[in-house]
Amino acid sequence: MESASYSQLFNTSWTLHRLSPLHHKKDCASLLNNQAALTTYATRLRDQLTGDVLAGLHSTANTADDDSLSKIGALRECRWQSIAAGSSTRDASDRRDANTSFPGILVTLEYENIVYKAALLAEPGSNPQRDPPSKGSTFLPLLLTKCPNALRQTFISFLSANFDAYCAPLRLPSTFLCKGLESFVDELRTGLGDSANEVVEEVIKELQLTLAFSAMIAPALRTLNVSISRASLTGFLSDGNSTSRRTLKQKLSSPLIANLSTYLETHLAMQLDLTGSSKNKAAKQHVRLSKASCAAFVLGGEGRMKLVVDVARAEGQDGDDAPTKDHLALRASQTLLRAVIGKAVVGDQTAT
Repeated sequence: MESASYSQLFNTSWTLHRLSPLHHKKDCASLLNNQAALTTYATRLRDQLTGDVLAGLHSTANTADDDSLSKIGALRECRWQSIAAGSSTRDASDRRDANTSFPGILVTLEYENIVYKAALLAEPGSNPQRDPPSKGSTFLPLLLTKCPNALRQTFISFLSANFDAYCAPLRLPSTFLCKGLESFVDELRTGLGDSANEVVEEVIKELQLTLAFSAMIAPALRTLNVSISRASLTGFLSDGNSTSRRTLKQKLSSPLIANLSTYLETHLAMQLDLTGSSKNKAAKQHVRLSKASCAAFVLGGEGRMKLVVDVARAEGQDGDDAPTKDHLALRASQTLLRAVIGKAVVGDQTAT
């Protein structure tokens, strides 16, 4: 069976979970690039989804899930595939494109009327098979799923029963969303000089930020949407007067979040700690960024992600040409995905 293209990780709305190491010694020594093992687990999952356990799945599903599951038809195929490395033609000439291969497994559930997917990923350049083969353990810390909740829970139960794995929702704190947004912008601007802001405008277009408030301080105002139009992005990307208020580390990155915080404080009298650097404990406790979305990506604090990029166009350019908008967007999306995988690594306890 052919490997799955890593391009399937993009242009899909995923639900994020953190996953502990998969233990498979009782069945096989290795998992990745072991098609016999992947076929075995695909068969087991298919049997579970089409067998008597399906009745239990329906009995525990809510009404919305029952309606969706009743319309998808019969399960035609269940595939487990290793994810192939990216094939960017610029990898050899641009060191920022090194390690763009995402080791992992793509699970595809093809029903009569719809296709659901799940992906188990490790960081580029890492060795998921960290233990000696005799121990039979593979570490793929990030689980992405696109399916109804009842089906998702069945798949998580399958991973627990077959690999003795623990799975938990992956929440993205405000500081991570801010850093993710700035790293995305930084990657777009790197090496472009005067045209950097123009590229950011073309890729991001309009930026939507959702601020969430605790009920203690704003019982009637749970969220506030802040919209930054394409025409206003350049102003927020300029160092301007905020430079003196930023630390040396902050000055090396995009001033977007710092400028936004200054703007909200000046015009709305809202003192927000979006960067996590303020000593204002009330701001840290009661106000946070809960969602960042634009034409290029969506990141939700509740554990949702979508990276929008035309991989075929990005990888189809000549390696001698200057990087195009599509290639820069792909590079920035890869950076963001690597950050999310890193966040999923067990033991990362960054405060919200």
